[in-house]
Amino acid sequence: MLARPLQFGPVRLETNLLLAPIAGWCELAWRETCRSLGGVGLACTDLLSPKGLICGSEATADLARTSEFDQPIGMQLYGGDPRVLAEGARWCADHGATVVDINMGCPVDKVCKKDGGSKLMCSPDLARRIAEAVRGALPDEIPLTAKMRLGWTEEDAQRNAAGALAVSLTEVGVCGITVHGRTTEQLFKGACRREGIRRVVEAVGEATGDVSSGGVPVIGNGDVRSASDVLGMLRETGAAGVMIGRGSFARPWVFREGWEAC
Repeated sequence: MLARPLQFGPVRLETNLLLAPIAGWCELAWRETCRSLGGVGLACTDLLSPKGLICGSEATADLARTSEFDQPIGMQLYGGDPRVLAEGARWCADHGATVVDINMGCPVDKVCKKDGGSKLMCSPDLARRIAEAVRGALPDEIPLTAKMRLGWTEEDAQRNAAGALAVSLTEVGVCGITVHGRTTEQLFKGACRREGIRRVVEAVGEATGDVSSGGVPVIGNGDVRSASDVLGMLRETGAAGVMIGRGSFARPWVFREGWEAC
């Protein structure tokens, strides 16, 4: 059985299928639509600017807007300043976040130019300091997760930079890792590389133990459009769950189908 509820620290999800934080898509109405069709264990907000949250930007706060039906909810922050991200995390905790996630995987220029997104994979020490600061700002009942890519370059992917970073983050309190199976240089071109995700699963498993015994779960992401893709991701990578983003655009019921197929 691959259909296993997912555990992030103290938070237990009903399924192991997650709706990805998709820029320009993950407003409240879309999250509620996917939830209404079943199978969603956790839905995430659009990328949130911590500065926008702290300064009271209405546009940023609207991206974080949630509801009673929109639960449990993950709020994803991006940026490169540990102090600012920690303040943003406190805002999320005060405004209904079930889980807080740090974006270490977005490849777009406007995010990377601010030392956020996948640019953090080029500075693993900074990424670790950010995770440590954010974890320290959150109450114990709100778990911290991180989403990343296989690395910035092909060389990074070959040396399993994502695996090394993931293990480092678990050492400072990150209790869930999502890996998109492409490098930053690939953007969304080429096929998702499940073998790269498997290497991260293996590295985190070796460092933290089996998920069934309390080890940190790794979530696979990339090119999941159907129930068979969900099964393939779980079987080929050994991941504890699957995050679905663009593949849900035409099939928002893919979560229900994937959960039933598992």
